[in-house]
Amino acid sequence: MALVGELKRRKVFQIGAAYLVVAWLAVQAASIAFPAFDAPPWALRIFIFAALLGFPVSVALAWVFEATPEGVRLDTSTAGSKRVLAAATALALLALGWFFLGQPSFRRGDVPAPAPKPADAAAPAAKSLAVLPFVDMSAQHDQEYFSDGIAEELLNRLAQSADLRVAARTSAFQFKGRNIDIADIARQLHVAHVLEGSVRKDAMRIRVTAQLIDAASGFHLWSQTFERDAADVFKVQDEIAGAISSALEAKLSGRSAAPAGDVHVDPAAYDDYLQGRKLAALRVGENLRLAADAYTRAIARAPDYAPAYSGRAFAVIIGLGWKPWMAPEQTLAAAEADVAQALRRDPDLAEAYVVRGIALGLRLRSGAAQVEFEHALKLAPGNVDVMNFAGDYFEQVGALRRAETLKRQAMALDPLSFLHPMNLTLILDDQGRYAEAAAMGERAISLARNSFVFEQAYYAKLHLGDLSAARAALEQACAEFGADSPSCHLDQALLLAVTGDKDAARALAVKAAERPTPEWGGVAPHAMAAAVFAYGLGDYALAADHVKRSLDAILWSPALALLWSRGGAKLPEELSQDAQWLGAWNDPRLSEFMTLYRANIAAFRKGE
Repeated sequence: MALVGELKRRKVFQIGAAYLVVAWLAVQAASIAFPAFDAPPWALRIFIFAALLGFPVSVALAWVFEATPEGVRLDTSTAGSKRVLAAATALALLALGWFFLGQPSFRRGDVPAPAPKPADAAAPAAKSLAVLPFVDMSAQHDQEYFSDGIAEELLNRLAQSADLRVAARTSAFQFKGRNIDIADIARQLHVAHVLEGSVRKDAMRIRVTAQLIDAASGFHLWSQTFERDAADVFKVQDEIAGAISSALEAKLSGRSAAPAGDVHVDPAAYDDYLQGRKLAALRVGENLRLAADAYTRAIARAPDYAPAYSGRAFAVIIGLGWKPWMAPEQTLAAAEADVAQALRRDPDLAEAYVVRGIALGLRLRSGAAQVEFEHALKLAPGNVDVMNFAGDYFEQVGALRRAETLKRQAMALDPLSFLHPMNLTLILDDQGRYAEAAAMGERAISLARNSFVFEQAYYAKLHLGDLSAARAALEQACAEFGADSPSCHLDQALLLAVTGDKDAARALAVKAAERPTPEWGGVAPHAMAAAVFAYGLGDYALAADHVKRSLDAILWSPALALLWSRGGAKLPEELSQDAQWLGAWNDPRLSEFMTLYRANIAAFRKGE
């Protein structure tokens, strides 16, 4: 009781309680203020530790200091006071010593390595940039296609450099007309620099202003204005590319399609070319046909302009997969003729080699097609379109790891496009990695909600065995395709077959495959039907019939029925010994394709 009375007399209880209240309030305030001023995380920890350490010190000081009429004085008259003061001092020193010297993070040479960042959180490469769509500053604001074309052409030229990582057009152009902070744009595109600018085009003069911005600091690294005759647009583009490369201290490699001073194109022809580029990028509806028409006008005005020929060839041949307006053989012949014209004028035009690779692949000349795609990749190593179509080719011939690598590279440069995760969904599905395929399908859906992404997600979830999720994806795909479309019916037939209603599945698949479809020229339904009959129904004689029909139509990879196999891509004889089935794959037209496909599947299984 005497000790308690002495503690009360010296106000130890009051001082201790008051200290706890004040310390708690101080910690609350610090937890708000420290992050607001970007203080490092350890600063708050030190503050809390100091507040805790202060409690026993305040209690000890309350004991040894006494309030008297003459003021506060140190009471060292008793041995107890001396011991309390010594103990408090020792405790404080030991605590401080342990905190600053005893922990590994404060000892030189013993600092723990920071946890590795996930790949998506890694700092962007120093030599990386995004080219945003340039702003149309013309008086009538009717030159948007021209300002977009300037930015896109500049992007394509910069992407030729192996030393420079350039975000793809699809992702960079998503920020068009949106008031978003440069730092946020750079974060989403995973680049260190952003190039923005404006174009003013009046009569026969163009004025291009461009500025390169460091995304981290927001500072302008370089800014310049170019004013030229409209006929010298290529010279303006080359000058901008050279200035940016100097600012980034990067050596740009690769030859421009139209070197400054070497080629002068009629401004009206260049306008037509840019309009074609803009329409081709949209793909859907009649846009590809309208793009081909724009390229035709450009060629009429400038017969020696190689990019107009390759542009028309590209629009025509990919129209087969969107909405063809010519018969398949006529389409191939027209694309091949334009490629020959383009390469006669510019033998280093990567787009032309891509088109020729697509055409050869559709003709099942697989070895020759691979040569074209490899050459295009060499000419334009940073071009996302080249990566994308080369990846499609390698997937179709069973080179599944090469296809995956190319698609992942394209996705890294074009992170906001649904196309690459959608394609990766199919490639992972071909490899039997169904859980990863389903997750990638969800990523594609998060970027776009259209029939294609829902359909690929449906296949992955069906193969994974998640029937509830597969049904939901199928409903969304059919809502986009149209409930009465052949694609919807074939997808529904596959689900019916897997869930046991084989008679209904067979009837629906046969009906859908026999129905002409203007979107695919009747080609895709036969290839899809072959996969439905092989995968879902196990009817290999009927599957063989549709493999032959897709071959007769020329324009669809016959490998769909093999790539869709349970557990991943298979060889024909691993699925069935049915004579008609094996005979379909021994068709002489498939000889080159099957030789390459077998070699690629064997390499894939070896981990190559």
